Amino acid sequence: MADFDSTRILIYAFNYADRILQEVPYLRFSAERSLCFLWDLRDPAVRAVVITSEPVDPYTLEYHFRDVFRFDDRTIESVRERLTLLTPDSHQLRPLDDLVLNEDRIVDVLRSAAQDSTRTTIVHFMASDSLDELARRVGAGLEEGSQPFVTRWGSKGGGKEILLRAGVAVPDGSAEELRSEEGVLREIERLSSGPRRARRVMVKLSASTYAASIGNVLIDCEKLTDTGNLLAAAEVIRMPADDFYQELAEGGAIVEEFLEEVTSSPSGQGYIRADGSVKVVACHDQVLSGGQYWGCRFPAEERWRPVITDAVRRTGAVLSELGHRGTFGIDFVIAGERGPLAVEINLRKVGPSHVLRYAEALVGREVDEDGLLRHADGRPVCYVHGRLLEPEALGRLDPKAAVERLKAEGLLYRPDKGEGVVLHVLGALRSCGFVELTALAPDFEAADAYSKAAEAALMRV
Repeated sequence: MADFDSTRILIYAFNYADRILQEVPYLRFSAERSLCFLWDLRDPAVRAVVITSEPVDPYTLEYHFRDVFRFDDRTIESVRERLTLLTPDSHQLRPLDDLVLNEDRIVDVLRSAAQDSTRTTIVHFMASDSLDELARRVGAGLEEGSQPFVTRWGSKGGGKEILLRAGVAVPDGSAEELRSEEGVLREIERLSSGPRRARRVMVKLSASTYAASIGNVLIDCEKLTDTGNLLAAAEVIRMPADDFYQELAEGGAIVEEFLEEVTSSPSGQGYIRADGSVKVVACHDQVLSGGQYWGCRFPAEERWRPVITDAVRRTGAVLSELGHRGTFGIDFVIAGERGPLAVEINLRKVGPSHVLRYAEALVGREVDEDGLLRHADGRPVCYVHGRLLEPEALGRLDPKAAVERLKAEGLLYRPDKGEGVVLHVLGALRSCGFVELTALAPDFEAADAYSKAAEAALMRV
């Protein structure tokens, strides 16, 4: 008889292009986001194996057990017996799943854990070939599906094709993956001379391994007409020209209008269950910096929630028919009077995923069917999430100092009040001067006040 009903292997590996891992050093510590799933250990029949790139600070665990999940002493003793923490020996700047797959020691531990459990699931951030192979070797299921599916449908071209099939409004531009400069130029000419006469267009490298806008190239159409040179007309490009052309030839790119009057960027999260049914998880307003996700606000603006919810449900139905199971997210932009336009599908856990998980654990309830989060007594919950990257100030803090500073100033989340701040990715403080924080309160005004006060407290030298 198995020792546990369920074993959850938690591995937040980022299978992004190597360039992203090089440019964003704190991603190495983002595997700590998987600690949000330790809330599942309140069930004594569940065991968890957490794999991170760097060892988890003991105080960070204590903070999660006592301040975030509010486990009592007896539960904490049980949790420690059912929790295994693993870190690869290698410190190469490679995706975490690649490092794990190449260490027999870790694979053997995972295989043994799976043999002692009725059901073992790898809870991961995004699909990869390495995780497909790891699941095969240890005998585990995958929460987010397989890499071949994501390679096809998680690309920019595949995602846009799904959105079009679902009848979701998107920016002008086809889903065709173009693999030559000539093809890209023809599509730009079509969009710039079409009914909307695009002044600028976005060329998006299609591969799903590109994220954080690193594979996007913003082109000025008028300048392109004057120069006749694609990259000479680029207003934004974050890679050498040779690399761009190589990626274009190998993985292709799509071209779509650049939306000029963007006022906000909401997102919707969905989950496709094993039986193929679609659950709309939540809607957020994203906070962007330089076109990159840098935080979120929950709930999303009420005006747009029904449209976004409907788009998530219809997109999920198409994905389900194609065979996807697990998480997906859709990024939207609000552009002038055109309303929400879907600009990307992500077949993975999206930026707000762990934030929502933490918020639900703190409140002790899941988001309701109407897309809102409430306390048991019906009080509403709003939250704002952000990232801080300030190496000089934050690099002076360790996890304990950061948490204790907020606690001393009455800013740490208090369950009796149902408001306050929770911290994430504490391990990146000293090494990168990076941390994430989420402020919860009954309304945005109070949540913003908590967030600003917490940021000021952490930044104080």
